[in-house]
Amino acid sequence: MTKSTETVFELPDASQLAAAFVDLARSVNDGKDMVEVFSMLAERCVTVLSVEACGILVIDPLGELEVIGSSNHSAHLLDLFQVQNFEGPCLQCCNTGEAVIDTELSATGPWPGFAAEAREQGYLAVYAVPLAARGVVVGALNLFAHEPIRDDEISVAQALADAATIALLQADPHEDAVVVTRRLHMVVEERNTIEQAKGVLSQRFSIDAEEAFVQLRRAGERTGTRLVDVAMSVVTRDNSYDAARLLANPID
Repeated sequence: MTKSTETVFELPDASQLAAAFVDLARSVNDGKDMVEVFSMLAERCVTVLSVEACGILVIDPLGELEVIGSSNHSAHLLDLFQVQNFEGPCLQCCNTGEAVIDTELSATGPWPGFAAEAREQGYLAVYAVPLAARGVVVGALNLFAHEPIRDDEISVAQALADAATIALLQADPHEDAVVVTRRLHMVVEERNTIEQAKGVLSQRFSIDAEEAFVQLRRAGERTGTRLVDVAMSVVTRDNSYDAARLLANPID
């Protein structure tokens, strides 16, 4: 009898999962802005799951989806495609509040345009799990993989999504809708500021958006400054240390 050569995914050990949750809690407690927190969480998902990319979207106060965090540029582009073209697993996940799995990405499936874009990026399976509290969906966590993942991994992804929801709601899922809406508005505004700063750096140094984001994060880590504050200093060119250093020369 021939042994199967199929690769079996093993759940990340306790230390890996603990590190992901500890990093998330520490980032929130340290007052980091949610764009940075969600970007870190997206990167952690790629570390602990057998996926190649992850993106996180939230629903803004007007009911529109906004891309908040991505593990890499391809995840960011695929999430933007869903938002701009009103099709993809994330939209269905946010509408139903249930996990969405597509391991076919067929041209005749429910989102042919998105499927074509995902396959062009090399992905053959996509997953979306809801960010929800008390039955209210506030966003979704998207996973992109080169091959289908196991149900065990989807459960881990949902646990990480639940942690992201707690972080977004500042550990209080019982707050009323007005407070939650105000917080979502703040997160979207922070994201917009960071996107503007990425544009400034991209144009100034002829680098792509992903590298510009790396530069912003490095500046914040080096000086202990929130990512959104570094971004604001770049956008306004207020002559602070972070802005002056970034605009003068990229950080190695």
